Amino acid sequence: MVKESELIRRMRDLNERSERSASVTHSTFLTPAEQYEAEQWIKPQNINAVFIGGSSDSERKIAVFYPVYMDKADIQDSDFLSAVKITAGFGTPGHRDYLGSILGLGIKREWIGDIIIVDNIAYVICLPPSNLTILSDLTHVSRYGVRCESVSVQEVPMPKMNVKHISFTVQSRRLDAVIGCVFGISRSRAAKLISSGAVTLNYQECMKNDAYVDDGDVISARGFGKAILIGQTGQSRKGRIFLSADRYI
Repeated sequence: MVKESELIRRMRDLNERSERSASVTHSTFLTPAEQYEAEQWIKPQNINAVFIGGSSDSERKIAVFYPVYMDKADIQDSDFLSAVKITAGFGTPGHRDYLGSILGLGIKREWIGDIIIVDNIAYVICLPPSNLTILSDLTHVSRYGVRCESVSVQEVPMPKMNVKHISFTVQSRRLDAVIGCVFGISRSRAAKLISSGAVTLNYQECMKNDAYVDDGDVISARGFGKAILIGQTGQSRKGRIFLSADRYI
């Protein structure tokens, strides 16, 4: 029997609490890798759960478990998430500056979602009551003085992920072949990236050149970006497989 990870034990507990009390429960913010692991556990069991983070393109999201009498559409981001607008008086602090200053207030990383920066303004998605701590205690980010105000999640200018649709052919769904085609590099270079630990498959480091890439799998290569394999669109007479993928740009 495979031992459950700490993450799955937390997800199981949240789901059981939701079912037992007929109420909504939710996790703290999950990384993309944690979301993928949780989704793989949730899907085959047909559990009522949804991931929210401010927008569909948010990187960090919370898992919300809801009872059978509710519908997925009933789960609104604003019911669980808060947002703070931070304006720097002078200068343009970076993501690391904002995150470091927020964590310096004693706020845990998993309470903070995406930080969206537009010029000298940062929008922080967070779990309450972290927003109250930021509003009352954050006066500086790095060496810059800042002003904080509460805004609704709907007011946050969520960046839209841009993707480029790619079609290509491979002899097989080997990871090195797919990586080479998706990122426009030779198969030998893809193999070197894989062997060096620079490639992830579904957010986990994968060092097997012949690892199978399935429909919906997320692949990334350090220095080249990330993509999701959409699926097979056909097959040639010589047996080559026609695949399509969306590459994030």
